[in-house]
Amino acid sequence: MYKYRKPSKSTLTSVETVEGEPIEHKIERIVSNKEPISDGAPEIFTERKEGVKSAYNIRTDRWEIATDAMSKVEGSIQAKRDAKGKITKSKDEPKVVQLKVDKVSEAKPTEGTSKAE
Repeated sequence: MYKYRKPSKSTLTSVETVEGEPIEHKIERIVSNKEPISDGAPEIFTERKEGVKSAYNIRTDRWEIATDAMSKVEGSIQAKRDAKGKITKSKDEPKVVQLKVDKVSEAKPTEGTSKAE
Protein backbone atom coordinates (compact mmCIF):
# COMPACT_ATOMS: atom_id res chain seq x y z
CA MET A 1 0.00 0.00 0.00
CA TYR A 2 2.68 2.49 0.94
CA LYS A 3 5.41 3.19 -1.53
CA TYR A 4 8.91 3.97 -0.38
CA ARG A 5 10.15 7.39 -1.51
CA LYS A 6 13.83 8.05 -1.96
CA PRO A 7 15.04 11.19 -0.22
CA SER A 8 15.63 14.09 -2.60
CA LYS A 9 19.26 14.97 -3.27
CA SER A 10 18.37 18.30 -4.84
CA THR A 11 19.58 21.54 -3.28
CA LEU A 12 16.92 23.63 -5.01
CA THR A 13 14.80 25.72 -2.71
CA SER A 14 11.53 27.47 -3.37
CA VAL A 15 11.46 31.19 -4.03
CA GLU A 16 9.19 33.56 -2.20
CA THR A 17 6.15 34.29 -4.35
CA VAL A 18 4.24 37.55 -4.34
CA GLU A 19 0.73 38.03 -5.69
CA GLY A 20 0.71 40.75 -8.34
CA GLU A 21 -2.02 43.24 -9.17
CA PRO A 22 -4.04 42.29 -12.27
CA ILE A 23 -3.61 44.72 -15.16
CA GLU A 24 -7.36 45.42 -15.27
CA HIS A 25 -7.39 46.57 -11.63
CA LYS A 26 -4.26 48.65 -12.14
CA ILE A 27 -5.73 50.48 -15.16
CA GLU A 28 -8.98 51.08 -13.30
CA ARG A 29 -7.11 52.49 -10.29
CA ILE A 30 -4.94 54.81 -12.43
CA VAL A 31 -7.91 56.09 -14.45
CA SER A 32 -10.23 56.59 -11.48
CA ASN A 33 -7.62 58.25 -9.23
CA LYS A 34 -6.04 60.16 -12.16
CA GLU A 35 -2.59 58.97 -11.07
CA PRO A 36 0.40 59.41 -13.36
CA ILE A 37 1.90 56.21 -14.74
CA SER A 38 5.03 55.89 -12.63
CA ASP A 39 6.29 52.42 -13.44
CA GLY A 40 7.47 51.14 -16.78
CA ALA A 41 10.55 50.76 -18.91
CA PRO A 42 12.53 53.76 -20.13
CA GLU A 43 11.98 54.75 -23.74
CA ILE A 44 14.91 53.63 -25.85
CA PHE A 45 13.53 54.42 -29.28
CA THR A 46 14.97 57.39 -31.15
CA GLU A 47 14.27 59.14 -34.41
CA ARG A 48 15.57 57.27 -37.45
CA LYS A 49 17.86 60.15 -38.40
CA GLU A 50 19.53 60.04 -34.94
CA GLY A 51 20.38 56.35 -35.31
CA VAL A 52 20.67 53.76 -32.57
CA LYS A 53 21.85 54.83 -29.14
CA SER A 54 25.21 53.23 -28.41
CA ALA A 55 24.05 52.13 -24.96
CA TYR A 56 21.35 49.95 -26.54
CA ASN A 57 23.17 48.73 -29.65
CA ILE A 58 23.64 45.04 -28.90
CA ARG A 59 25.49 44.35 -32.15
CA THR A 60 28.27 46.77 -31.28
CA ASP A 61 28.75 45.28 -27.82
CA ARG A 62 28.90 41.73 -29.13
CA TRP A 63 31.21 42.67 -31.98
CA GLU A 64 33.72 44.36 -29.68
CA ILE A 65 33.75 41.38 -27.31
CA ALA A 66 34.17 38.95 -30.20
CA THR A 67 37.04 40.91 -31.77
CA ASP A 68 38.86 41.15 -28.43
CA ALA A 69 38.50 37.40 -27.89
CA MET A 70 39.65 36.54 -31.42
CA SER A 71 42.71 38.80 -31.17
CA LYS A 72 43.74 36.93 -28.00
CA VAL A 73 43.27 33.57 -29.75
CA GLU A 74 45.21 34.79 -32.78
CA GLY A 75 48.04 35.98 -30.54
CA SER A 76 48.32 32.62 -28.80
CA ILE A 77 48.37 30.75 -32.13
CA GLN A 78 51.09 33.06 -33.44
CA ALA A 79 53.13 32.56 -30.25
CA LYS A 80 52.95 28.78 -30.71
CA ARG A 81 54.11 29.13 -34.32
CA ASP A 82 57.03 31.34 -33.30
CA ALA A 83 58.04 28.89 -30.57
CA LYS A 84 58.13 26.00 -33.06
CA GLY A 85 60.39 27.97 -35.41
CA LYS A 86 63.02 28.72 -32.77
CA ILE A 87 65.85 26.23 -32.35
CA THR A 88 67.38 26.32 -28.94
CA LYS A 89 70.57 24.53 -28.05
CA SER A 90 71.01 23.38 -24.52
CA LYS A 91 73.50 21.24 -22.64
CA ASP A 92 70.89 18.56 -22.09
CA GLU A 93 70.18 18.22 -25.81
CA PRO A 94 71.24 14.82 -27.15
CA LYS A 95 73.93 14.67 -29.80
CA VAL A 96 73.18 13.19 -33.18
CA VAL A 97 75.47 10.28 -33.94
CA GLN A 98 75.90 9.19 -37.54
CA LEU A 99 76.27 5.48 -38.03
CA LYS A 100 78.78 4.16 -40.51
CA VAL A 101 77.24 1.70 -42.89
CA ASP A 102 79.61 -0.96 -44.17
CA LYS A 103 78.73 -3.24 -46.98
CA VAL A 104 80.12 -6.12 -44.95
CA SER A 105 77.30 -8.42 -44.09
CA GLU A 106 77.07 -12.05 -43.24
CA ALA A 107 73.81 -12.45 -45.11
CA LYS A 108 73.97 -13.79 -48.62
CA PRO A 109 71.97 -11.97 -51.29
CA THR A 110 69.07 -13.73 -52.91
CA GLU A 111 68.63 -14.03 -56.65
CA GLY A 112 66.51 -10.90 -56.95
CA THR A 113 68.84 -8.64 -54.94
CA SER A 114 72.06 -9.84 -56.55
CA LYS A 115 70.86 -8.81 -60.02
CA ALA A 116 69.84 -5.33 -58.83
CA GLU A 117 73.35 -4.49 -57.66
